[in-house]
Amino acid sequence: MKSIRWKLVFIYLTLVFIVMIISGTYIIVMTDSQETKNAEEELKQCAVYVEEQIIREYDNPDDFQSGFDNFFIVRSSMRNIQANILDKDGNTIASSASSDKSLFMDYKNSAVISALTGKESFESNKKYVDFNSQVKDWITYGYPVFDKNGDVEYVIYVQIDGESIKKNIMTIARTIVISVIIALVMTGILGIIFSVTITRPIALLTKKANQLAHGRKFEKVPVKSNDEIGQLTRSFNYMALELRKTMSELKNENNKLEIVVNNMTDGILAFDYFGKLIHANHVCKELLGYSTDGLTLREFLKSTNMSNISLVPNIISETIIKRDNIYLSISFIPYGQTEKGFDILDSEKNKDSFEGVVVVLQDITKHRRLDEMRREFVANVSHEIRTPLTTIKSYAETLIDGAIDEKDTAIEFLKIINSAADRVAFLAKDLLDLSHLDNKQMKFNFEKVDLIGILRDCVTQNYIAAQNKNQDILFDEPDDNEEYIINADVGRITQVFNNIISNAMKYSPENTQVNIFVSRDEKYYFAHVKDNGIGVPEEDLERIFERFYRVDKARSRAMGGNGLGLSIAKEIMEGHKGKIEAKSSPGNGTEMILKFPRVKETLHK
Repeated sequence: MKSIRWKLVFIYLTLVFIVMIISGTYIIVMTDSQETKNAEEELKQCAVYVEEQIIREYDNPDDFQSGFDNFFIVRSSMRNIQANILDKDGNTIASSASSDKSLFMDYKNSAVISALTGKESFESNKKYVDFNSQVKDWITYGYPVFDKNGDVEYVIYVQIDGESIKKNIMTIARTIVISVIIALVMTGILGIIFSVTITRPIALLTKKANQLAHGRKFEKVPVKSNDEIGQLTRSFNYMALELRKTMSELKNENNKLEIVVNNMTDGILAFDYFGKLIHANHVCKELLGYSTDGLTLREFLKSTNMSNISLVPNIISETIIKRDNIYLSISFIPYGQTEKGFDILDSEKNKDSFEGVVVVLQDITKHRRLDEMRREFVANVSHEIRTPLTTIKSYAETLIDGAIDEKDTAIEFLKIINSAADRVAFLAKDLLDLSHLDNKQMKFNFEKVDLIGILRDCVTQNYIAAQNKNQDILFDEPDDNEEYIINADVGRITQVFNNIISNAMKYSPENTQVNIFVSRDEKYYFAHVKDNGIGVPEEDLERIFERFYRVDKARSRAMGGNGLGLSIAKEIMEGHKGKIEAKSSPGNGTEMILKFPRVKETLHK
């Protein structure tokens, strides 16, 4: 009986059944007692009448029988009572049941015996055989009649049939049983109606609660009463509304957190105290190089060779590993309730010391490379400065030691010193330009200029230098007569083109050509500078724009370069919202492509 509805009906029926049984039993017992008492009163009254109207009226005992006949004719209401007069020895001398003395019966029951001793007595529900030889339940009464001396002279023994009382009791009992059945049926019907009235709102609330628990759309439960059920329904509706608000807020916060975690550049792994993975963002797969599906903490530690790491809850532990030329910084952030240390691989020992571990993976390869670049930059700057300074110092010392007296030698040495000083000055200027570009301190004087005109001027400026190396600079100007208008600082863009054209000539052998041409698309103009030099290996293409980087360091220094020209050119192009790219392969020359945003205006209106 799991349903509260049937429990209520059962309790209701049981309660009514118990009340009806107790009430019926009480009615039957009280009715039986009252009927018995009434019968005894009738018997006692009959005995008194027999004494007064028979025994006291007739002196001769032989006349008692005729007195009985007259007595019961007059008192018809006592015809269901049998009266007998017994002598002091207990023998029947007169009876209302029969006038034939041969049919008189001897009575030796307790009521007669008690009356013979002088005490009146009743006896109920005793079975005796009557004059017709029928066994009946009798209620009997023995009444002593005393003589003048106070001795028992006669005993009046009266009895009444108790079957009528039993029939009345049975009739009452049947009535009560039928009433109980009717009452139980009506109680059951009313109990079902009553229980449905109570349980239907509860069942509805249960259904709505299950819907709410499974995340389904919740509809407000109608309130149909102002009793406790109605108050419960109102409270449930309020709770559901507040819960929906809370769940919505939690969902929003969870979505925000999910978006933040999934869009982080760092990998996030979260393990519970059993070592089971409970969350991982997509970056982890990229950093680790394998899928995190089904990954456990033990497997992760073994794959990173950190099985012996020891952690303390709420204290961050960090380590750095290298995997396939990638440097990973791994931070372990265990969270728990105590400060006790634990074995990170033994989850059974960790239940009381920590609740889980959050692992943060960070790719620090760029940082490592930047550190290497900084160190290399410092070394290159030091080398670039030390070389001309050494030259200046050595030739100056030679002059001081006496070479200054030889005019031709002194002039040659001073030229070398001047050249070395110029080299230091150029280096300082380039470094200062890079510093201004890095700190956004370099100001560009933008104006609308024709890209073709700038290229034409740069070709002219480098023409003589090309002839000195038996090289040709060929500028293939477009024949569409369109102006290639860009927003540019003419001086800085000229600096960029001169640097690139100079490099093209520098790294190309004699009797070769440097080809310059332009192209365009809907948004950009492209300037192409292509040489026929030694070319750049593919693995070095991405690094040629780094500061002080040279593909062939010895040859670059011999040609007077300091490795900063392309870095400055890249910074200047980015300042013009453009871009510089390189295409090359060893032995096939290098093509530099400069991209400029188009300006849809003309210089001549």
